[in-house]
Amino acid sequence: MKVKFLPYQPHCFAFGGFEIQTLSTLLAVQKAGVNASTLDVWDKSSDFDILNCWGLEVGNYENVFWAKRAGKQVVISALFPYYETLKEKVKYHVSAAIYKVKLMHEMAAMADHIVVVNDIQAEICQKYFRVAPTKISVIPNVVKKSFFSENDRATLAQSFSEKYVISDFILTTGNICRRKNQISLAQACINTKTKLVIIGKILDGESDYGQQLENLIRPHQNIVWLHGLEPGSMDLVGAYSACSAFALPSFEEQQPISLLEAAAQQKPLLIAKRAYAYQKYYKNALLVEPKSIRSIETGINTVKKAPLKYVTPCSIIEECTEESVGKAYLELYHTLTERVNTKS
Repeated sequence: MKVKFLPYQPHCFAFGGFEIQTLSTLLAVQKAGVNASTLDVWDKSSDFDILNCWGLEVGNYENVFWAKRAGKQVVISALFPYYETLKEKVKYHVSAAIYKVKLMHEMAAMADHIVVVNDIQAEICQKYFRVAPTKISVIPNVVKKSFFSENDRATLAQSFSEKYVISDFILTTGNICRRKNQISLAQACINTKTKLVIIGKILDGESDYGQQLENLIRPHQNIVWLHGLEPGSMDLVGAYSACSAFALPSFEEQQPISLLEAAAQQKPLLIAKRAYAYQKYYKNALLVEPKSIRSIETGINTVKKAPLKYVTPCSIIEECTEESVGKAYLELYHTLTERVNTKS
């Protein structure tokens, strides 16, 4: 059984949480014993059994079509919108009739199996894309082992605090952009006199937002902005270990890895009151209204008073270990190949 992974777009054009997750999952399935690798689009050899496409998007339409013509089993690891607003629902129905969503429906029908990251996404896959429950698996994102390890946590926390001269702070990580709402979080921390560490690079096309954030925090020494740390690096793990809470008041997400990493470190979570916050992996998180700085301020003060109340149970977040995710994909791939062998 050979599996090939194919991303939605070249990583040189866009590289964020979803792309990191593609590579993390590839490593997880390899460690689980799967003969898996990235697909070389210049290689004429088709000596593989399963194509695992990342993203149920128009850009993958031809890949899925030709893979099925070549007799391959196709797995799509997908992230869906939550269709929270009337505008999003109307846009879906219009697109389903004439363009993008119509092609997504066709892709979903062609695929042999679709993987989603939580139960809410599974419901959306069924309701909006008419995929049978038997064709859907829920497998969460991978959290690197270093975030679960308790052995060096105190040492890494101390090292980070000493290196960046900050402690007892709220942490937020991710690309700097309007969607992730870092300016409102920073303003709330300024208003509540709370230390904040921001880790992230400015997303392409968001330079104005990045400049606004820079202008806001420049006079405030209790806010540190680190313009990107390598995923899984000791400094990044140290930041999580040293923080007193993790905040992500994003307007829109699917299953942000940053929150999973904080949950693995058993840190209290402060999240926007949006659909993504209600998945089980963020159980106990304190929810705030992302449009309201006052709501974020109240959330910060509430977490400070009783931090342990807003921590995800260990038994839930352990589903995101490399071993657990790798095993889940391994079992899925075996099921698909056994189904083919039975038919033949």
